[in-house]
Amino acid sequence: MAGLLESAGFVQGDEAEADIIVLNTCSIREKAEHKVHSAIGRFKALKVAKPELVTVVAGCVAQQEKTRLLKRSPEVDAVLGTHQIARLPQVVKEILEERRRSIHVELIHDVQSLHIPARTDQGRICSFVSIMQGCSNFCSYCVVPHTRGPEQSRPTEEIIAEAQALVSSGVREVTLLGQNVNSYGKDLAGDDSFVDLLTRLDAVRGLSRIRFTTSHPRDFGPDTADAVSRLAKVCEHVHLPVQSGSTRILAAMNRGYTREDYLGKIHDLRSKIPHVALTTDIIVGFPGETEEDFQETLSLLAEVRYDQIFSFKYSRRPQTEARNYTDQIPERVRKERLLAVHTLQDAITQDYARGMIGKKEEVLVEGFRSHTRQAFGRTRSNKIVNFAPTLETEAGMLLFVRITDALKHTFLGEVAD
Repeated sequence: MAGLLESAGFVQGDEAEADIIVLNTCSIREKAEHKVHSAIGRFKALKVAKPELVTVVAGCVAQQEKTRLLKRSPEVDAVLGTHQIARLPQVVKEILEERRRSIHVELIHDVQSLHIPARTDQGRICSFVSIMQGCSNFCSYCVVPHTRGPEQSRPTEEIIAEAQALVSSGVREVTLLGQNVNSYGKDLAGDDSFVDLLTRLDAVRGLSRIRFTTSHPRDFGPDTADAVSRLAKVCEHVHLPVQSGSTRILAAMNRGYTREDYLGKIHDLRSKIPHVALTTDIIVGFPGETEEDFQETLSLLAEVRYDQIFSFKYSRRPQTEARNYTDQIPERVRKERLLAVHTLQDAITQDYARGMIGKKEEVLVEGFRSHTRQAFGRTRSNKIVNFAPTLETEAGMLLFVRITDALKHTFLGEVAD
């Protein structure tokens, strides 16, 4: 969106001096939606100070709330849904010229914004590259299919061309984005698949690393594990959201796999890539989750021993099937279960961190911290490392760093001989 506005002649500034403010929004959890409405509340004072200010709310909350957002928030000039992002410059122009509020939330078959390449800013080492949009899974707790529409894959040639352009601008690592990257290509004419895409990107000259997120366990097959194992530029880090360790709850969530199915995929990954870094998502307090179901989640965490997890209390979302389930779990219980998950995983993560000390890891240098005079970058397993640079250290370099200490969220290291 910033690139679209810059191509129309605008430049980025801060909130206090802006002529246009675009708020991009998420509605995956209730907390995220509340933060959106809080942010919109700031527009009122800004508009009083600067009546000509243009305010646009875009993204998933815009798509979800539609006309309700305009009615509830008179300080918002335009509502721009997830399929209409490409219209942003035109919408802003119309507001500036006509001072007319508008709403654009139509879901369309071919999302234009999916074809817009990332900005090729000089000096950037890592970049996201969208390979698809939407989701067709309809997990019973998830609002994404309703706000982002069905899966739409981006043509392979566009993705390759964007990666090459990013490399020409200095980018050395790309992260492929999609709600379910493993189903990439299923909606395209031809035989394009996610593994084919990884293979072609691995051959892009000048590109050092490839990451991807998010995978759906149902569609994550042995071919993807093979690709992570054999392709030199694909990092050995897989984010594989399990959500629950209980087969009964997984069925209620409409996830499409069992506990045993999931553990089989983990075993396959670790047999092919013993040092693979695994991360996941966990939802606690899903409707109907018994204490026995919850203990199965804890036992799965103890068995798999993820490097890191992202865990959340179940959140009732609009339009989802689970919102209407009658056996909702009390907030007190959800809080207790989330704390138990955090306590267990914190101990596992600390064990991993201590085990890293003394190891030599390949790090892609992403930049320098002016306040500490340290360089920083990430290992192939996605761990952030801060270290004292040598005179030869430059952003974009791959070098080996020996881990000397483990902090809560990062590591310290020194350039290895």
